[in-house]
Amino acid sequence: MTLDNVFACEQVEHVLVVVPHRDFMSARDAELRDAYNDTCRKLSADGVLHLIFDLSELDYFGSTFVGIMIRLAKVNSGRGGRTVLCHLNDETQNILKQLMLLENHQIESLWTRVETRGIGIEWLKSQAAAE
Repeated sequence: MTLDNVFACEQVEHVLVVVPHRDFMSARDAELRDAYNDTCRKLSADGVLHLIFDLSELDYFGSTFVGIMIRLAKVNSGRGGRTVLCHLNDETQNILKQLMLLENHQIESLWTRVETRGIGIEWLKSQAAAE
Protein backbone atom coordinates (compact mmCIF):
# COMPACT_ATOMS: atom_id res chain seq x y z
CA MET A 1 0.00 0.00 0.00
CA THR A 2 1.32 3.46 -0.87
CA LEU A 3 0.69 6.73 0.95
CA ASP A 4 -1.75 7.76 -1.77
CA ASN A 5 -3.82 4.68 -0.95
CA VAL A 6 -4.25 5.96 2.60
CA PHE A 7 -4.96 9.65 1.91
CA ALA A 8 -5.22 11.69 -1.23
CA CYS A 9 -3.99 15.22 -0.60
CA GLU A 10 -4.66 18.12 -2.89
CA GLN A 11 -3.99 21.81 -2.47
CA VAL A 12 -6.84 24.04 -3.60
CA GLU A 13 -5.82 27.67 -3.30
CA HIS A 14 -4.67 28.03 0.35
CA VAL A 15 -6.42 24.87 1.52
CA LEU A 16 -5.03 21.35 1.91
CA VAL A 17 -7.80 18.88 1.13
CA VAL A 18 -7.30 15.43 2.66
CA VAL A 19 -9.43 12.57 1.33
CA PRO A 20 -9.02 9.32 3.27
CA HIS A 21 -9.59 6.31 1.01
CA ARG A 22 -11.83 3.34 1.76
CA ASP A 23 -8.86 0.98 2.12
CA PHE A 24 -7.55 3.23 4.89
CA MET A 25 -8.77 0.61 7.37
CA SER A 26 -6.41 -2.02 5.92
CA ALA A 27 -3.29 0.14 6.24
CA ARG A 28 -0.54 -0.96 8.61
CA ASP A 29 0.58 1.23 11.50
CA ALA A 30 3.79 2.23 9.72
CA GLU A 31 1.83 3.23 6.60
CA LEU A 32 -0.57 5.30 8.68
CA ARG A 33 2.30 6.99 10.50
CA ASP A 34 4.03 7.77 7.19
CA ALA A 35 0.77 9.11 5.70
CA TYR A 36 0.23 11.28 8.80
CA ASN A 37 3.81 12.63 8.64
CA ASP A 38 3.50 13.30 4.91
CA THR A 39 0.23 15.13 5.46
CA CYS A 40 1.81 17.22 8.26
CA ARG A 41 4.59 18.24 5.88
CA LYS A 42 2.04 19.25 3.24
CA LEU A 43 0.03 21.17 5.84
CA SER A 44 3.17 23.08 6.85
CA ALA A 45 4.06 24.03 3.26
CA ASP A 46 4.19 27.65 2.20
CA GLY A 47 0.83 28.87 1.01
CA VAL A 48 -1.26 26.35 2.95
CA LEU A 49 -3.46 28.10 5.48
CA HIS A 50 -6.35 25.73 6.13
CA LEU A 51 -7.37 22.06 6.13
CA ILE A 52 -10.41 20.22 4.81
CA PHE A 53 -11.18 16.58 5.55
CA ASP A 54 -13.35 15.30 2.70
CA LEU A 55 -14.96 12.12 4.07
CA SER A 56 -16.85 11.30 0.88
CA GLU A 57 -15.06 7.96 0.41
CA LEU A 58 -15.53 6.68 3.98
CA ASP A 59 -18.42 4.68 5.36
CA TYR A 60 -16.60 3.53 8.47
CA PHE A 61 -13.50 4.45 10.43
CA GLY A 62 -12.07 3.75 13.83
CA SER A 63 -10.08 5.34 16.59
CA THR A 64 -6.85 5.43 14.58
CA PHE A 65 -8.37 7.74 11.99
CA VAL A 66 -10.03 9.82 14.69
CA GLY A 67 -6.63 10.29 16.34
CA ILE A 68 -5.09 11.37 13.05
CA MET A 69 -7.94 13.82 12.39
CA ILE A 70 -7.63 15.37 15.85
CA ARG A 71 -3.83 15.63 15.67
CA LEU A 72 -3.89 17.24 12.22
CA ALA A 73 -6.65 19.65 13.29
CA LYS A 74 -4.61 20.64 16.36
CA VAL A 75 -1.45 21.14 14.27
CA ASN A 76 -3.48 23.27 11.88
CA SER A 77 -5.10 25.27 14.68
CA GLY A 78 -1.72 25.81 16.35
CA ARG A 79 -0.48 27.55 13.24
CA GLY A 80 -3.59 29.72 12.98
CA GLY A 81 -5.48 27.66 10.43
CA ARG A 82 -9.08 26.48 10.38
CA THR A 83 -10.25 22.93 9.77
CA VAL A 84 -13.41 21.83 7.96
CA LEU A 85 -15.12 18.43 7.76
CA CYS A 86 -17.27 17.78 4.71
CA HIS A 87 -19.27 14.97 3.14
CA LEU A 88 -20.27 13.39 6.44
CA ASN A 89 -22.86 10.75 5.65
CA ASP A 90 -25.24 9.41 8.29
CA GLU A 91 -22.86 6.61 9.27
CA THR A 92 -19.79 8.82 9.69
CA GLN A 93 -21.86 11.34 11.68
CA ASN A 94 -23.09 8.53 13.94
CA ILE A 95 -19.53 7.30 14.52
CA LEU A 96 -18.33 10.81 15.39
CA LYS A 97 -21.30 11.33 17.74
CA GLN A 98 -20.66 7.98 19.47
CA LEU A 99 -17.03 8.98 19.96
CA MET A 100 -18.23 12.33 21.33
CA LEU A 101 -16.52 14.26 18.55
CA LEU A 102 -19.70 15.98 17.40
CA GLU A 103 -21.90 17.95 19.74
CA ASN A 104 -18.92 18.21 22.10
CA HIS A 105 -17.87 21.85 22.32
CA GLN A 106 -14.33 21.09 23.49
CA ILE A 107 -13.53 18.87 20.48
CA GLU A 108 -15.90 20.35 17.93
CA SER A 109 -14.16 23.70 18.31
CA LEU A 110 -11.34 22.11 16.29
CA TRP A 111 -13.45 22.05 13.13
CA THR A 112 -16.52 23.26 11.29
CA ARG A 113 -18.90 20.90 9.51
CA VAL A 114 -20.20 21.72 6.03
CA GLU A 115 -21.91 19.71 3.32
CA THR A 116 -19.39 19.84 0.48
CA ARG A 117 -15.78 20.68 -0.26
CA GLY A 118 -16.83 23.68 -2.34
CA ILE A 119 -18.89 25.09 0.52
CA GLY A 120 -15.93 24.52 2.84
CA ILE A 121 -13.54 26.41 0.57
CA GLU A 122 -15.99 29.31 0.24
CA TRP A 123 -16.55 29.36 4.03
CA LEU A 124 -12.79 29.48 4.62
CA LYS A 125 -12.47 32.38 2.13
CA SER A 126 -15.27 34.27 3.89
CA GLN A 127 -13.59 33.77 7.27
CA ALA A 128 -10.28 35.07 5.93
CA ALA A 129 -12.01 38.10 4.41
CA ALA A 130 -13.73 38.86 7.72
CA GLU A 131 -10.44 38.90 9.67
